[in-house]
Amino acid sequence: MAHETRYPRPDQPTLDALVAAALADVDPPPHDPEWVEHGSNTLVALTDRAAVRIARERRAGGEVLRAQRLVDALPDLPFDVPRSLAAPVELDGHLTVATRRLHGTTTPATRPDAGALREVLDAVHGLDPAPLEPYLAQRRAFCGGEDWEATLRDRVVPLLDADLRGEAVRRIDVLATVEDAPRTVNHGDLGSTNVLWHGDRVGAVLDWDLTAREDPAEDVATVATSFDLWSAATALADPDTVHRARGFAGTFPLQIVAFALLQGRPDEELARTVARAQRALRRTET
Repeated sequence: MAHETRYPRPDQPTLDALVAAALADVDPPPHDPEWVEHGSNTLVALTDRAAVRIARERRAGGEVLRAQRLVDALPDLPFDVPRSLAAPVELDGHLTVATRRLHGTTTPATRPDAGALREVLDAVHGLDPAPLEPYLAQRRAFCGGEDWEATLRDRVVPLLDADLRGEAVRRIDVLATVEDAPRTVNHGDLGSTNVLWHGDRVGAVLDWDLTAREDPAEDVATVATSFDLWSAATALADPDTVHRARGFAGTFPLQIVAFALLQGRPDEELARTVARAQRALRRTET
């Protein structure tokens, strides 16, 4: 198994048993899955038909179950989502769920099309929040939830080089000014690894773990940054939303450091994350 991260994970015999249990009624053995390791809360075993999501730690099982219930509660959308194939399974305190494997590529046939991504944004932001409310994540859970501002100011900024702290505070101030913006259902992680393309059309959207009631500008910021579409940002949303999106994007380097802190990642990993954030701040400092 190729390891992309040092996130915790069950031992291999437990993983094998979890895969077999999750697929017992939906995909007969033998199973020789492809493993995807980059998720922080789950790792995924892929077969031709199924994607088996496994909680990395026992305490993460509740979040995995909540997010899957959200996906299963979504109405039909213009793209596929990873709905459950079977009931969740718990083994030795670890939760696993088999979902439909969605096929596609993380890169479109040509340059990412802002119009195609606008359709995704509009579909997500147009969802009725009422039936999804029990399964939505806390907004900004990635970087501290409702305490996001204090987390960035009090815990992240002091880790930065002295010459970057003023710039970091300025960016936090900018984002704080959009607190009263209207909120919609927001995917929360519409980066390139979670969007699968069929040619130049978006065929599927993965990883709904961070979906919350939030300013839709957060999703616009993620799409514009991840797909390098800031030059075409006005094709993604109205000018006011794009303006707020730049405020979100400015804090992305700080949010990644906050995540490492909140997850209690090892000191060496935190140091690497801070170094990456500082490089990003220096590249875009104004």
